[in-house]
Amino acid sequence: MATDADPLAALRPIRLPAEAPAPLLDLLALSVAAGILVALAILLAPRIAAALSRRRSPRRRFATALAAARALPADERLAAQAAALRAYVAAIAGEDAARTQGEAWLARLDAAFATTVFTAGPGRLYGETLYRPVDAAEVGAAETALSALLSGRRVVPC
Repeated sequence: MATDADPLAALRPIRLPAEAPAPLLDLLALSVAAGILVALAILLAPRIAAALSRRRSPRRRFATALAAARALPADERLAAQAAALRAYVAAIAGEDAARTQGEAWLARLDAAFATTVFTAGPGRLYGETLYRPVDAAEVGAAETALSALLSGRRVVPC
């Protein structure tokens, strides 16, 4: 009892996958997602910038302030360096420490930099001569001492 039926006739036809959605919908979804990402970036950029600036070390901010002061005339450079020193001490030891005056201020600077340049060297300039005319050579010597302290070199007072 042989049946001569064709075995291929019982097979089902091949089903093709459903058509992909229109490319216009894909493009619309992609542009909406990109718009949301751009809006988030615009909203978060100030917060990220503020967080990064807070992360910068006081020493790096001090070095940046000293570098910016180099282009100024001697008396303005001295004032800018003194302001940078106040900001540095405020960042590492607090606002109260940065408000000290006279010999106490110079001693605080010596403690901050682990040296005696401010009480017995060219750094005295930052405590006693901010309000009188200064010689450019004095400012240069004090600036050299600050740069050396910033780079980690030991400075021996003259």
